[in-house]
Amino acid sequence: MKRINITKKRIILLSSFLALFVIGTVLIFSVPISVKATYNKSTQTTDGVIISFNVFEPVSGGMSKPAIIIGHGFMANKEMLKGYALELAAAGFVAVPFDFRGHGQSTSGDTNAMFRDILAIKEYLNARSDINMNSLGYIGYSMGGLGQSVIHNDTAFKCFIGIGTWLYPTLRKGNSTNPLDVLMIQALFDEAITLYELKESVENRTGIPISNIYSNKIYGSFEHGNATMIYLDDDSNHLKLAWDQDFIREAKDWAINSFDIDVIDENFYVNIRAILLLIQVIGGIGFFFLIIEPLSQLILYKKEEKDRDSEIDFYKIDTPETSVANISVRTLIYSIFLGIPGIIIFIPIMLILPLAIAGFVVTLLFGQIFGLLILLWRMGKKAKLSFKDILKKPFGGGRIKFLRELALGVILVAILYVIAYFSIGLNYLALLPSIDKIWTIPIFFIIYFVVILIQNILMQMVIQNKFSDSLKDNLKIIFLGFAFPFLYFFIYLLIVAGITRSFFYFGVFIPIAIIMFILTSAVSVITYKKTGNIISASFINAVLSTFLVITMSPPQSGLAFILTRFL
Repeated sequence: MKRINITKKRIILLSSFLALFVIGTVLIFSVPISVKATYNKSTQTTDGVIISFNVFEPVSGGMSKPAIIIGHGFMANKEMLKGYALELAAAGFVAVPFDFRGHGQSTSGDTNAMFRDILAIKEYLNARSDINMNSLGYIGYSMGGLGQSVIHNDTAFKCFIGIGTWLYPTLRKGNSTNPLDVLMIQALFDEAITLYELKESVENRTGIPISNIYSNKIYGSFEHGNATMIYLDDDSNHLKLAWDQDFIREAKDWAINSFDIDVIDENFYVNIRAILLLIQVIGGIGFFFLIIEPLSQLILYKKEEKDRDSEIDFYKIDTPETSVANISVRTLIYSIFLGIPGIIIFIPIMLILPLAIAGFVVTLLFGQIFGLLILLWRMGKKAKLSFKDILKKPFGGGRIKFLRELALGVILVAILYVIAYFSIGLNYLALLPSIDKIWTIPIFFIIYFVVILIQNILMQMVIQNKFSDSLKDNLKIIFLGFAFPFLYFFIYLLIVAGITRSFFYFGVFIPIAIIMFILTSAVSVITYKKTGNIISASFINAVLSTFLVITMSPPQSGLAFILTRFL
């Protein structure tokens, strides 16, 4: 048993980590100082959809500024392309990243009318007196390439930059009178579009045989208003396109050459902002994990228990005859081989869930949980514990104890969410669902809570109790808590890639899954260590996972998702 103790050293560390987070937050939102940022503006389309957008513009600079509209991809949002917007604004453009309907914080609407979202942003720019409405550009990432349908007929757009997207073969050709310079940014390992497909469109655009079209070479010229190039990077994939510094620099340079502007700020801020993000995350995560113990003491224990310096009462399931190695091997075998029947069982639920991508993710996760449930049942039989008793174990302290655990989870997740939102959320990957999708939060929260609770029964109440309380052993548990779900997720996404003949979901989900599984494992391990139960950690991880998947999931039925992706 471990005694709860708050020391002067802990207070100093808490203050230091909090200071790091605050300093990093202030700096990341003020760099570059040459840019003015306005967040969470909104406008309305002609068919009544509310479109959320941010505006980044140079602090200096007079009237008649060029503007660039930035459209994101599927399962993405305007925050993912903030790096592009900031660099363009520093150069002298008014950059406007926005959320397409059904994505981010925009409301839902007819998905066949997404072009209206771009037109709504154009109308916002037109209502300003400082924008040169004859000097517009458009950046489209992935799905955002649909903006070509607008710029094809609108000669106010002088520049199109496609990021990991297709190029319309019939997109209007620029000339000295009505220029349209086109840059297609492509990652070597892009799962959404192939280099050959881009070359086919460039062939149609330039008249040059595809055998003579090379990457990183300009065809046409900026002087004649018909510059065209495919920029190919040699070590990136589709997701990394949204943040890679090489792509951002190339897009910025192309826009500058297209509009021939006098650059206001020639500095490049991507790497500086990455360092500031690291400072934010280190400070925020350090503060979060250190605050767990004092908050646990404050919320979970009565006054007389605090006065006695009471020991933590760990909720656990004893399996003395089973080693960690044995449980680990069985965990992988049960989750991987029983994942398919678990998924099949959950598919009918997925078909009726309101957000298909979120439903797809929880369906995959339930496949693993089905295997873990069978494993826990078999382990319970050996330990002479009923399956019902195993599932009831975390709730064994009574109603008051459960409510205290829940209250602790609410406070801790509020702290962690603020940290995540002001670091990752507003700078790289939004974590705030739109009003239209808020009603789905309880549905996915309940599913996630059950999924994570089952994981934590095995990982914390069984496996973690077989380790000592040393730092080395805690790191081992965090690694195991990450490895089990990640290996399962990795294998099943490969299976999905084989079925769909596309690595799109594999390439998009795996990097995010790495971060999420490490974070959720660490939260579960440390919270269990400080509280003795898994309720608080299950609540925290369920809330974070729910907000992430709902934010990334556009409205789509599960049936439509299966028909379009798998059949």
